[in-house]
Amino acid sequence: MKVILDMAMTINGIIARKNFTEDFLSDYNLEVFCKISNEIGCSIIGRKTYDIITTYEDYTLDKIKKVKKIVISSNKLLKNTKDFFFVNSPKEAINKAKMLGFNEVLLAGGGKINSEFMKLGLVDEIFFNINPVILGEGIRVIGESNFQYKLKLLEVKKIKEGIVRIHYKVLK
Repeated sequence: MKVILDMAMTINGIIARKNFTEDFLSDYNLEVFCKISNEIGCSIIGRKTYDIITTYEDYTLDKIKKVKKIVISSNKLLKNTKDFFFVNSPKEAINKAKMLGFNEVLLAGGGKINSEFMKLGLVDEIFFNINPVILGEGIRVIGESNFQYKLKLLEVKKIKEGIVRIHYKVLK
């Protein structure tokens, strides 16, 4: 299973403010996310990300309706729907994606989920949309944890609104 981490962030690696808002990120990031999600067909997010994005009025998952969405959560009260599947761990998320017939998934979790996938050695490629913003505090793209990987740079592209898109392969 190929796992692709794709995140929009500030130059210093912040993906959201401490209150989980992302008002400093360009709306263009959502367009990129939706395009890639639709191409891959399956994405994995964490429960906090799920809770937040399902409350936004202008940030909706309607643009990726046909995409299967796997949410990692320990909340047993959350029930599967035709498009949302709730699992307890990164490994369960990978197994669910395989059961659904996918060979690759898009990981777009929060810092905690991204860190768990990295720590387990599950991420194969990383795309970062670096937005021209610096924040002094907030949620990091990858939370603190004890791991280290070297990356191989595959591509750097300047895209819309001063955003730089960087593509890496994770060397394992």
